[in-house]
Amino acid sequence: MRRYFLALLLLLLISSCEKKKQKQDEAESEQGQNKVNETIGSKSDIEKGRVVYFANCVACHNNNPKKQGSIGPQIFGSSKELLTKKIVLGKYPNHYKPKRTTNIMPLLPHLDQEISNLHAYINSP
Repeated sequence: MRRYFLALLLLLLISSCEKKKQKQDEAESEQGQNKVNETIGSKSDIEKGRVVYFANCVACHNNNPKKQGSIGPQIFGSSKELLTKKIVLGKYPNHYKPKRTTNIMPLLPHLDQEISNLHAYINSP
């Protein structure tokens, strides 16, 4: 009888731990999704960024920002700071190590107002 009671108690403890873990995972997933949405932006920002990217970037970078381009490197995961400095000023942030050492990329200061949309598209899943 004692063994049965201990087995039942153990089973209850395990199941309650699993439920707690599942709730924690769901909460973390929801928080992570909110952060991703805040970082990336709305679908309209992503679409505007896609238009900017295809009009200005695909000549050197790949149609897919996650892949190497013919001249430019893959740019998926680039920060807003990196995009702003490289596109508008032609420089890299102080802490950034360039993927390529060439200075082929032209300045595109007219895209200054589109950096957040471009960032949203480049980093969209």
